[in-house]
Amino acid sequence: MKDLRKRTFNVSGLSFLVYSLSSIAISICLVNIKRDLNFSLTEAGLFGMLCAIEQMIILFISPIFAAKFGKIKVLRASLLILTAGLFFFSKSINFFTALLSALCMGLGVANMEALLTPIVNDLYPNDTGAKMNMMHAFWPLGTCSGLIGFGYLLSIGINWRYIYIGLSIFALLICFSYLSSKKVKLPPSDGSKAAFKEIFSLPSFWLFGLSLFFAGGAEGAFAFWSATLIQLYLKASAFYAGIVTASFALGMFIGRSLNSKVLKKVSIQKAIIVSSIASFIVSLLFIFVNSLFGLAVFLFFMGLCLACLWPTIQSFAAAILPVDATALMIFLSCFGVPGYSTASFIMGIVGDKYNLFIAFITVVPVFLILVPILFIMGCKLSGSPKLKKVKQNESIG
Repeated sequence: MKDLRKRTFNVSGLSFLVYSLSSIAISICLVNIKRDLNFSLTEAGLFGMLCAIEQMIILFISPIFAAKFGKIKVLRASLLILTAGLFFFSKSINFFTALLSALCMGLGVANMEALLTPIVNDLYPNDTGAKMNMMHAFWPLGTCSGLIGFGYLLSIGINWRYIYIGLSIFALLICFSYLSSKKVKLPPSDGSKAAFKEIFSLPSFWLFGLSLFFAGGAEGAFAFWSATLIQLYLKASAFYAGIVTASFALGMFIGRSLNSKVLKKVSIQKAIIVSSIASFIVSLLFIFVNSLFGLAVFLFFMGLCLACLWPTIQSFAAAILPVDATALMIFLSCFGVPGYSTASFIMGIVGDKYNLFIAFITVVPVFLILVPILFIMGCKLSGSPKLKKVKQNESIG
């Protein structure tokens, strides 16, 4: 059973990896795609916004799919849908066909976003943050490797369409790596209306969700627009844009890897509050950035500070709110995902009207200052006890 659990965790991590790679590909390839398909910055932001709306709708109904078919079957189907979306995106000829393909990709990744977090809770029920941060570390790992790898491929003349074909093959291979749901027994999810109503009736759920919305927005702002900023305004190649932007993902990867150890000893509330305040302070330093090296250092520390927020807020809420954990984590993602894309859309508008430097200076700090305020309000309303450390009675492998 231990080996089956370890394999399921690892394949789920790879699913997070391909999800991350497929998401970051649009960022590093955006200048090339924009040129080929004639996008504006606002349309590029709208592109992500529409996909986020679709994903939010799917997230709301995914607990029903999980309860009816089981998480592993839904994840397999989602990877197949993602495979199709990636392949068709590589064949796009205009904004409309690209949007349809992206919506297909969004259909696949929405269920992955919904289920990859609660599956950790099913595999390691006594964990309230360590394993979750380890799982979420696959996201910045994919972002970092994708930015550098895709940036290099673009810099040597490889067409962005081949990158998407390669990603579709990778997603298909991961799909067939999952063990049968008959071999891996996961706790059933409660997809009833009563379970949903119970979650929605908790004021603290909405506050934790809003804090995740703004944390996700700040993360999305840097992940989506940094590479474009570097190429358009700092006049660097796609390869250098990938390397510099990867420093943000590297900071997140290191941060989440460290958090998986730190959360065994430090109060989980304190970790979230300190991280969110530190993120706000660091975001204000963007005004002093005037070189590629300075931007790389800034993005690294920004990623390091932001790393804790998304997975740890979800873990904390699941640990203290007396509701079905799967549905709760999915509904919390319904805040994080649109937050991720809403910030990108707003920054696209500001970028077209003024420039992306102004967007980074204004939008991100406003999002980040709201995170600790909303989280602390959620803690107060939930009457949550101070969790001194993560209970870690089980380990992988």
